Order: sequence, then structure tokens, then C-alpha cells
Amino acid sequence: MKILSDVGLIKTGDKVGASEATLLNMLNISPFSYGLNIQQVYDNGSVYSPEVLDITEACLHARFLEGVRNIASVCLEIGYPTLASIPHSIINGYKRVLAVAVETEISFPLADKVKAFL
Repeated sequence: MKILSDVGLIKTGDKVGASEATLLNMLNISPFSYGLNIQQVYDNGSVYSPEVLDITEACLHARFLEGVRNIASVCLEIGYPTLASIPHSIINGYKRVLAVAVETEISFPLADKVKAFL
């Protein structure tokens, strides 16, 4: 098929007939657009407003970090080392070493600084 000149096939608001739809399909043009206006969202017996679908990258990032914090705190509590809990475990262990050094005669440079503050 070769188009030699511009021809107005349909106008905005006109009904598209079968022949027009076939011709537009041959030209790989979809004459239809569909939209969806969400009123409510239903999930497992709960109904939500459509705003629950407005998820931003910042919202995802914040929820991910909240999950990491929860995992770290659970792992710290049960004593299970993970990448999220190891830094906290090391800091807590170091605090215990400092507490022992302050109460005893054990001495190392950073413990001496802590003893000087007390």
C-alpha cells in the first residue's frame, strides 16, 4: 500500500466504522484509547482509596530502609549475625569492652580516654 496524498479518514468524535478500523489497523494505527478511573481498590476483603496506588521512589526507598532496620533489630535481639546487624553488634561489643576496661585495671588508648572523662 502506498499513500500518494493526505486524505482525511476520520475526524475527532466520529464513529469509526469497520472499513476505517481495518485501514487504520493495516497502517498500524490504533484509533482507540482506553482510560481507567479507579474509584476504590479491593484486596483480600479490604477496600482502599485509589491513593494507595500512588507509590513514589522515595516511598519505596523509605519502606525498604524501614525493613532493613526491622531486620537488624530482630537479628540483634536473637543474636543472629546479618549484614544489617553486624555493625550494631560490633559497636555493642565495643561498648561492653569499654565498660569492662573502666571497671577493671585493663588499659588501652581509647579506654584511657573514656576513663579520663569519668
